[in-house]
Amino acid sequence: MSLLGGNDLREQQKINELELKINREKQKLNKKLTRQKILLGAFLVDALEKDSVDGLKKYTADNLSSFLTRQTDKELMVDLVKELRSKASAI
Repeated sequence: MSLLGGNDLREQQKINELELKINREKQKLNKKLTRQKILLGAFLVDALEKDSVDGLKKYTADNLSSFLTRQTDKELMVDLVKELRSKASAI
């Protein structure tokens, strides 16, 4: 080991350890945010199925397609939007 490089190696190791900790915390935060979105989605699906919020079916049917940006997402939700429209117009 050289006289000049010993501290640099330890500092680099410390930096690497801190970066790992940062990445773990970012992953935890991402998982938390994803879980929040899933729970919110489940809550809204429940409200739609029970028709517990006046106008929610119509609002969702009218705005979901324009909210979605990917064509594959729009195609995935097309049947749901149709079903919501038919139920909203039946009310």
